Amino acid sequence: MLSVPQGIDRTEAYDKHVKALSAIIDLGLVVFWGQINDDSNPRKAICSSLTTKTGTREDAIKLLKQDIFYKEGIWDVDNAIIHHFNCVFIEGQPLRG
Repeated sequence: MLSVPQGIDRTEAYDKHVKALSAIIDLGLVVFWGQINDDSNPRKAICSSLTTKTGTREDAIKLLKQDIFYKEGIWDVDNAIIHHFNCVFIEGQPLRG
């Protein structure tokens, strides 16, 4: 999870971010990606969340550093919350042990 620091306006970089996502997604390492919004203001982004197929924390950080939000100083990638995820259920597939 990547928090959006208070006072940061990402409006100007947002269009570049969305347009550039396909190049990162084409690497085949992103499962899903999106923004999490403030409950009291559903249009206000408070962080971004994604699931990747990267093997290590370092690989995930390397992937995130390709994004315009990192390059524009919007994301503090080095302090991102990154955890290993063990999927046990996917809709339409049998439960995994």
